[in-house]
Amino acid sequence: MNIRITVTAEYDNHEEAEIVMKALEPENESYVYSEIQGSMVRFHMESDSISTALNTADDLIFSEMIVESMIR
Repeated sequence: MNIRITVTAEYDNHEEAEIVMKALEPENESYVYSEIQGSMVRFHMESDSISTALNTADDLIFSEMIVESMIR
């Protein structure tokens, strides 16, 4: 089975989106592919295991919340 998850986060502007993506990049280097479109960042994850996919998404969202609180 192949599980794919995409998390989309929208920010006030492109600069904030870049800050978040760059801040999370080292942590997600081999697990998550990130892309920016305007003021949105899309995080794409893929795994053979649903539990691994959910854990990765959970870690990503928690880390994103921390970065977001720092830029506010």
